[in-house]
Amino acid sequence: MPLVSRPIILASGSPYRRKLLEDAGISFTVDVSNIDEDLHPLTDPEKYVKELATRKALAVAGRAPKDALVIGADTTCALGNEIIGKPTDAADAQRMIERACGTGLQRVITGVCVVDCRDMAQVTFSETSLVEMRPATREQIAAYVASGEPMGKCGALCIESGQSFVKAWRGSYTNIMGLPMERLLALLLKMASA
Repeated sequence: MPLVSRPIILASGSPYRRKLLEDAGISFTVDVSNIDEDLHPLTDPEKYVKELATRKALAVAGRAPKDALVIGADTTCALGNEIIGKPTDAADAQRMIERACGTGLQRVITGVCVVDCRDMAQVTFSETSLVEMRPATREQIAAYVASGEPMGKCGALCIESGQSFVKAWRGSYTNIMGLPMERLLALLLKMASA
């Protein structure tokens, strides 16, 4: 019997989010929203990720089965209140990691929106984890960038492959990977039983 009794749809193509749901024993399908993610001039990181998560979930909920729960999510990094997105190229990745290592601490913020397709009701929240960075040389960072790992990752850093740059983290580890599973699982169980 599935952990959550209703159909679950993940409105994201992220392999990390898929793995987190699979590891939690959630049965789900994937329907990528392909929304425009340009929200400038929205600059508050929490509002930014919640808005994108909501847009993703609603785009998919409009074509989903009526008994489904649709999960939209977006993750970003922030230094202070400045949103640090995904690198556009290797030079951008190098710059992002150098800056994070020089600053020492960055926030990883994930916005989540779950839409109940029966009545299109939405529950939206954000989760913040802190990642403390180690100092690193330009050469160490360049070698990591050359591996290709930073591309497509918020803040140009994968928490798993970039462990040598991470001194410590606080908060939800799964949030750093793209889905705060502790809160999301409780929410899915609550919404599925309603």
